[in-house]
Amino acid sequence: MTRLQEITNRYPIRKTKEQKDAFLKYAVTEARGMGYTARVERNGGHRNFVAGDPERANVIFTAHYDTSANRLLPNPMIPRNIPLFLLCQLGIVALLFVVSFCAGWLSFVLTRESGLTLVVFLLAYYALLMLMILGPANKNNANSNTSGVAAVMQLMAQLPVEIRDQAAFLLFDNGEKGKAGSRAYAGRHPEIKKQTVVFNMDCVGVGEHLLIICKNYARATYAYPLLTESFKARDGITPHFYPSSGSAVNSDHQSFRRGFCAGCCKRRRGVGFYTPDIHTGRDTRASQGNIDYLTGSLVTFVKSVAAG
Repeated sequence: MTRLQEITNRYPIRKTKEQKDAFLKYAVTEARGMGYTARVERNGGHRNFVAGDPERANVIFTAHYDTSANRLLPNPMIPRNIPLFLLCQLGIVALLFVVSFCAGWLSFVLTRESGLTLVVFLLAYYALLMLMILGPANKNNANSNTSGVAAVMQLMAQLPVEIRDQAAFLLFDNGEKGKAGSRAYAGRHPEIKKQTVVFNMDCVGVGEHLLIICKNYARATYAYPLLTESFKARDGITPHFYPSSGSAVNSDHQSFRRGFCAGCCKRRRGVGFYTPDIHTGRDTRASQGNIDYLTGSLVTFVKSVAAG
């Protein structure tokens, strides 16, 4: 059984405290079994998994382990088509507005109270918004973000023992709540936030195109040329490197100055790169081949880092 299959089968939902407790116990046990020091670090109200020594590592590999509510509407991941991305976001806001307006209008028809109409409109709007964030758990999370978690843990296992001191591994809590876990960790560790190369993996299980989005400070580090050399088109997957400017990628790498983010996409004319079914019940597929490609390339990268 692959790491992806194991997590999908045993810990498919990681939303409640009990579900997170079970997964964190598993992750710490597995990491220690691989020979890493591992623990759960509390940063504010968030519990982040830590393996290795992030303070001394040259590069940190990350993902978020929590899973989302079932938002009914897909979360549009269109990382390199900003106009279409914004249009989709506005469409979601407009739909919430229309439903809330109808609720307010109904209250006005029944009561003829304009003040109550405004209250009903606002309550309906914020209730729908909270439902999308804090509502019933999505039961299918194969790509978002079980694929990223599986990739981090598979990389931990594949990394040769003699170069493991080059790397550390973090799995963040509450990435689905505005990157809260990674922001709390970065705030507690300002040197890591400013100086350490952080390679984040989010939704890496679907699509033949691997996009690596690089913050400006990240592109200026030693890591950038080593990464571009380590990732080659093979096994049906094509890597692409893009700067943060012109990209719409909202993930945990943004909490760190030298952050990279990897995500896999499909490609369609008129749309460009896109990732389907995120945060819906249709998120049932993730490719082990994608994870194998990603972790194999990252092992090559860490070897290059170790070679100096």
